Amino acid sequence: MRATTARDNARAPTVTPVEAAWLTELSPKTINATIDRGELKAVKSRPGAKKRVRNLGPADVLYLMLRKELAAVLSASAKRELYQRLTEARLGVLPEGKSPIGEQCDVEIQLAGGVIRIELKSTCVRLAKRWRALRTATQIVVSDRNIRGGEPVIRGTRVPVYMIADLVKQGADIREILEDYPSLDAQMVEAALAYTQTKPKRGRPPNAPWTNLKRAS
Repeated sequence: MRATTARDNARAPTVTPVEAAWLTELSPKTINATIDRGELKAVKSRPGAKKRVRNLGPADVLYLMLRKELAAVLSASAKRELYQRLTEARLGVLPEGKSPIGEQCDVEIQLAGGVIRIELKSTCVRLAKRWRALRTATQIVVSDRNIRGGEPVIRGTRVPVYMIADLVKQGADIREILEDYPSLDAQMVEAALAYTQTKPKRGRPPNAPWTNLKRAS
């Protein structure tokens, strides 16, 4: 692993604890508790943010996944050593369009004087897939007040993303959704799920223009 530089850190992407929870399949409560204990140090506001926001980089998210998988093996000192090794690695600096976690993770690291060996590739592959889906969601999902009253929809369609999420909760699989909505593809459905799980719906839904028309009639 190559040591990271200040320039690398500036270019590395970051995610919120809620987004990190989706990436790692942990709960936001667990993510924040890990930060509160001081295990993760990358807690800074994004440039231009009006308030302090907790942000996690690729090394932080990868650490959380490994910590989850190896909880029964890693001692407190081994966890600190693992996190240090990951933060020193060159993560998150890849050409545009690629995942911030990728082939550079095809390595092993040894902890506690070589007693514990961790092979990173399989974990990185899973994380890379979910990170790409999360980034795709920000590009595919749009909100326009002229389309369904501003409700988030899949770009180029009028299909609401929260409706897709509700269908999945009710037991529908991707194949069934694609049959009912031929304008969608599997990537769009995955992006919709990533969006709704990292941006849960809050409050009352926006008032759609057609609602008023029904009441008037």
